[in-house]
Amino acid sequence: MKEVSSFLIVIVMLAICQSALAQGKITGLVKDSVGNPVKGATIKVKNKKIFTTSGEDGGFSIAASPGEALQVSSVGYEPVEVVAGNGAVMISLKGKATSLDDVVVIGYGTQRKKDLTGAVSTVNMADARKYTTNDMSQLLQGRAAGVAVNSDGQPGAVPSVRIRGFSTFGGFQPFYVVDGVPGAGIRDLSPNDIESMTVLKDASAAAIYGAAAANGVVIVTTRTGRKNTPMKLTYNGYYGVDKIWQKQKVTDRVQYQTLNNESRVNAGKTPFPANDPTNPGYVSNINTDWQKEGMKTGIRQNHNVSMSGGGPNSTYNFALDYYDQKGTFVGNGPDYKRYTARINTSAEKGILKVGEFFNYTHSHENTLTFRDDILLGGIPPMIGSLVVAIPTMPVRDSTLLNGFGGSNSEFNGANSLNAIGINSILVNWVDVDRTFGNAYAELKLINGGGHHLRFKTSVSYDKTVTRDYTWQPPFFLGKFFSKPDAELYDNSRVFTNASIENTLNYDKIFGKHSVEVLVGQSYRYGSFVERDAHAKGFTAPYYPVINSGATNSSKGWQTENALESYFGRVNYSYDDRYLLSASLRRDGSSRFAPSNQYGYFPAASVGWKLSNEKFWHVPVNIVSSLKLRGSYGKLGNQEIGDYQFQGTINPGVVYTFAGNFYTGALQTLVASPDIKWETKTISNAGFDATLLNGRLDFSAEYYYAKSTDVLVGITIPASTGFENLNPTINAATLRNSGLEFTVAWHQHKGEFTYDISANLSTVSNKVLRLGGSDAPIYGVGAKTAIGQEVGQHFGYVYDGLFKDQADINSHATQFGGLALKPGDVKYKDISGPNGKPDGVIDAYDRTYLGSGIPKFNYGLSISAGYKRFDLAISASGSAKFLINSRMYRDLHHSAGALNYSTDMMNRWTPTHTNTDIPRLNDDDANNMQDSNRPGWLQNGTYLRINTLSLGYTLRDNLIKGIASARVYATVQNLYSFQGYKGYNPDFTSGVFNPGFDFGSYPKPRTMLIGVQVSF
Repeated sequence: MKEVSSFLIVIVMLAICQSALAQGKITGLVKDSVGNPVKGATIKVKNKKIFTTSGEDGGFSIAASPGEALQVSSVGYEPVEVVAGNGAVMISLKGKATSLDDVVVIGYGTQRKKDLTGAVSTVNMADARKYTTNDMSQLLQGRAAGVAVNSDGQPGAVPSVRIRGFSTFGGFQPFYVVDGVPGAGIRDLSPNDIESMTVLKDASAAAIYGAAAANGVVIVTTRTGRKNTPMKLTYNGYYGVDKIWQKQKVTDRVQYQTLNNESRVNAGKTPFPANDPTNPGYVSNINTDWQKEGMKTGIRQNHNVSMSGGGPNSTYNFALDYYDQKGTFVGNGPDYKRYTARINTSAEKGILKVGEFFNYTHSHENTLTFRDDILLGGIPPMIGSLVVAIPTMPVRDSTLLNGFGGSNSEFNGANSLNAIGINSILVNWVDVDRTFGNAYAELKLINGGGHHLRFKTSVSYDKTVTRDYTWQPPFFLGKFFSKPDAELYDNSRVFTNASIENTLNYDKIFGKHSVEVLVGQSYRYGSFVERDAHAKGFTAPYYPVINSGATNSSKGWQTENALESYFGRVNYSYDDRYLLSASLRRDGSSRFAPSNQYGYFPAASVGWKLSNEKFWHVPVNIVSSLKLRGSYGKLGNQEIGDYQFQGTINPGVVYTFAGNFYTGALQTLVASPDIKWETKTISNAGFDATLLNGRLDFSAEYYYAKSTDVLVGITIPASTGFENLNPTINAATLRNSGLEFTVAWHQHKGEFTYDISANLSTVSNKVLRLGGSDAPIYGVGAKTAIGQEVGQHFGYVYDGLFKDQADINSHATQFGGLALKPGDVKYKDISGPNGKPDGVIDAYDRTYLGSGIPKFNYGLSISAGYKRFDLAISASGSAKFLINSRMYRDLHHSAGALNYSTDMMNRWTPTHTNTDIPRLNDDDANNMQDSNRPGWLQNGTYLRINTLSLGYTLRDNLIKGIASARVYATVQNLYSFQGYKGYNPDFTSGVFNPGFDFGSYPKPRTMLIGVQVSF
């Protein structure tokens, strides 16, 4: 046996030796493009787990055989693959283009990132597209410093995008440019079609767009085909589910009845019949969990097919996209569905290049109804109505019209809206058909001797037709929420925008000098038509069209506007060290009177590539490049309604003279003939650095922006008789300033790569002027005044709860001598008519309570790859601001009969005084005042994990006919680290109420799987 074992060992050893002899060793040398040895390069045998690294002299030895492929990589160099021969392998690595070599799309052209002198941010679309959304502006969230994106969780909702704070009182959304077409809306574009997104933030970068650029510019380029490329067919698709993971903690039937009865008794009243155990109408068999009943699992899916390619002188790209999102609210919405078809081609012949793109979109959106004419004014958005609904109201009641339950104040105590019922009864949708196209021609007039002169003309047309449809059959959801007659609202809106632009571009490099000159002309036309039709008096069986109503009415109007512009820009570089850019734009707007129509918007910026100076001796492995830059310029804003410089006359006014009737005319709208351009002046200083052999990129900048002649509505007395009591004038002056930081780390080691990028921005806002008498502007629990920021929280200062009657007697009188009791809120006496405490709590005691504007916005993105696996994580958030939540306050009421938060079980009672929640009192007029009592202003700081995506790429040609394939799983809106007790701390809000959450719809957590296949 021993001999057999020895024999086997010998055989195995011989086999190993034979294998080693057969495999052998491959030696070689790794150098860079100029012949210097590359130390530490990774050499791997393809498809085997055999690695080695190059030594000090670039030499290496690896166990491999002739004919095997070697994969060579090193930080800062492009990876290569070579086939080993019989001799030594000589490998040359080409320096890898850093992010500074990336070409960035700017206004009317492109520029290398390392040559930029303005404040420009780019979005990594490869990672951004892993976030599924109906609106591509959400892809900016957390991915660009200085850009804040707020959004609602409803399908089809339009996000709010602000660049560098609150700089105007009018329209604040950035100006979008799609494939060079100015003013193009992006809501109807598919994120699958987007190639790149660039954000222009300062005047130097954005002033070339002049009048439109006051709120920043977002440049979008879409995917195109490539020359000399065979046809490529690609399919991208995913399917996922949406779940509302946040729930408001509200009371059940027993808790609710306990609290409401206590509130009634404390006010000296009897309990309502539905809540009184001694009443025959006492409700004991209904305990509705409205959030459980009203929220369902949503579904979203997207399918995109594209075909692209090109020949020696042409390119083409065709794409079809289908997006469908079924929402999470029970009933007729919210849902959103969109179909998109996109075509773009280009062709060249000699000096001529022509091209076009065409985009058609049809979308159907079922929206949550919020109409005062149907549901009465003052109620919260429907998600709020669902949360505050009383648990003693049934979801369904077969004895009532429509079969849904209702309530009334006499029996239940509350006129509580059955949100499930109304969302199932009403038919409410918006159809949008949008046609968007552009055609261009470009001539290379000079292309030789280092001179390049190009002329380009571009014509675009953008038409959107919208139909707004609301069908309201008779319904009864309680006495307060009922309509006996059927009504139909069938309205249409038509938006038309057209533009023509002509540009002449010249560039030349001579010696150490580089010059690029751009001059151009632009004309934009826009019109808006609205037609409203209303009918009522329908009879069953219903046929909901306008002519079926017993009575109908209609109205409509139309407005037009135009913008004429001329612009020019010069970019200059000397010796790749000193950079200069200067631009000027002249805009003429029809929205201003002829004497004020034209505005001039200049800008200039400089850059100094310090690391290219001869005296710079810092090793490149420490500081690869360093650039200082600064800019100054002016931008304009004309985002107001049309014709406001003109008064409106009603020619059909009847007058009586001496008993006779005469028809005359009367001016009904006051004119603002002197309104002119709103101007925003921006100074910007910063630097860009690449460190550690290209592994680390870092940028920092400071900006100071001052908006003057801000267009704002000033209140005039109603006694003037005009219909518009807030005519627009140039009145306010605003200031914004802040810091922005962006950092990125790139690592490539063998088959493991990762990139981490983060950004942080600050904003400081201040109102310097409001115009007229400089009277403050009040919002909901907010005040905008000189010396403060826009929409700062405003109210009374909380001073605890009254302990006993002695505490009440020794305190200031509150609100005209209310009959206070222990457990009521105590407010501080801080002022009076003479500016000093006066023993009375009234309007003089209100003060500023904190900011509703985040002081910090931040984002984080991580992408990593190992072999065929890839991982992407993105997060974003804001900090240092306070939120005033209507939903929270509605659930913490002291008086009334809506549902309560479970926190109210901890309210003050004579036997439970260790609390900060006041007593219940159905006649309360004290505790609900705007103030900073606990919970009334909540810390809004949050960090949301927006995307967690894991993918796997199959081996090329694994399946015959498929060139590449990737499968992936994604979780979206995974979790939000927040102290805020509402749904979304990044809700959308009004200008004068930035910190007031009126009732934002919760963002669902999305779990989806998808596939990307190329043929």
